[in-house]
Amino acid sequence: MDQTFKDRDLNWHQGGIVYQVFVDRFAPSSVDKSSFYPSPKVFQAWNTLPKAGKRVPNVPHYQHELDFWGGDLQSLISKLSYLYQLGVTILYLNPIFKAFTNHKYDTIDYLAIDEAYGTMDDLKRLIEKAHLLNIKIILDGVFNHMSFYSPIFQSALSDPQSPYRDWFVFGSTYRHGYRAWHHAASLPELNLHHQDVQKYVLDQVVTYYLSLGIDGWRLDTAIELGFTYLSLLKTNARRVKKDALIVGEINNYPDQWFPYVDGVMQLVMRDLIILTLQGQIAPQVANTMIARYIDDTGIETLLQSWMLLENHDTARIRHDLHDFKTYACAKYLSITLPGTYHLYQGEELGLVSEGDPYNRQPFPWDKLTDDNPYYSFHQSLIALRKDNRALRIGNYRHIISQSIISFLRLTDVLEETLIILVNPSSMDVKETLMISDFKLRGHLSFYDLISKVKIVESFGIFIHLTIPALTTYILKPDLKVVDGYSPTKYFESPVK
Repeated sequence: MDQTFKDRDLNWHQGGIVYQVFVDRFAPSSVDKSSFYPSPKVFQAWNTLPKAGKRVPNVPHYQHELDFWGGDLQSLISKLSYLYQLGVTILYLNPIFKAFTNHKYDTIDYLAIDEAYGTMDDLKRLIEKAHLLNIKIILDGVFNHMSFYSPIFQSALSDPQSPYRDWFVFGSTYRHGYRAWHHAASLPELNLHHQDVQKYVLDQVVTYYLSLGIDGWRLDTAIELGFTYLSLLKTNARRVKKDALIVGEINNYPDQWFPYVDGVMQLVMRDLIILTLQGQIAPQVANTMIARYIDDTGIETLLQSWMLLENHDTARIRHDLHDFKTYACAKYLSITLPGTYHLYQGEELGLVSEGDPYNRQPFPWDKLTDDNPYYSFHQSLIALRKDNRALRIGNYRHIISQSIISFLRLTDVLEETLIILVNPSSMDVKETLMISDFKLRGHLSFYDLISKVKIVESFGIFIHLTIPALTTYILKPDLKVVDGYSPTKYFESPVK
């Protein structure tokens, strides 16, 4: 076995299934949580849908930031078996630290679990029980800014002589008298150049939770942390856990962001897929863009970057792609392009909504039924990923085409070769494709892993086929030996 692929097989960072949980909205608590949410906070019934709210008097928040549904770590633990059966290998939690809002991207205290979510012991139990199921735990690190209500910031704000004054940046040039994330008064930015800030975040927070047993960090707004700070964070994390995973929320073009992070959230690829399926990017151009993106970024880093179509900040993919066939093409691309596959809670049930706050609805457990076509579809997607090594850790190779998105996923094993063909248009298209895999012989049949039928026969490196509108083929060559004869009987790795 090729050492590169052997290493990938052993690297849990690559090719897994990430499931993102918004703890307040994932599973209802078994206890009454209403007392945890005094006014202006509002405790909602589980079947109530989020809606946009007005600015709340006397606090720097909108009402939809202060609506709560009462999920907690204990209720999440009760659903670990569901996640395991779904095929999840990495559980990523939106922020869980003490905060004022429901989204908790406004940290009051990094070293305390929000009391509405539970205790540090609850987090330890979650880690222990998840690890027993071979599920890794990734926490959301919000290290660019803190909460307006943080005692650290309130001390700095009220007292120019405070030891925390230089943890933030004050001045009349700023809209609120201090530098805030995108001018949000509730989110004063930390001064990441300050040594004490670095010591606090890196030495006390990042390393503490890794020593507690988490497996890595997803870094909120990582582009604003900058290269130096990201490098320090990753180095400190590695000192505690040598295989800690650091994934950045980087919606810039991803090359040059490595090795400062291990992977990124593939928001660029997400947009490319959607724009192509909406007809705004021609397939031929999309092929070139995909190949350029993968070449620039590098396959090793992309394999541990999260391939997502939706999360807590985006519209649900069904909102952008209404037709099921179009939606399915996007899903097949997300499962077959290089990356760790990412699901946002409820995505597997086919939820549909526009963006924040509507995309943060409580998980509708009543929709988790055997006759839910979206759930069964996602089960088949995850099975495809788990059953095909090439989709998890394979290399990518562009196939030149005119009217479809087309590429190869390749490993060191010939039998694992896959040809992915996606017709994003509303018309059938004919293509003649050159399959540039030096080990694939002529006179082959190719079977589609989706439909389970033979699609095409080849008598050379060219294949001729018609692909129906809005259809995906995942073709696998039939390399079975016929009457004891195989032309690949002496194939070995070429001499270099």
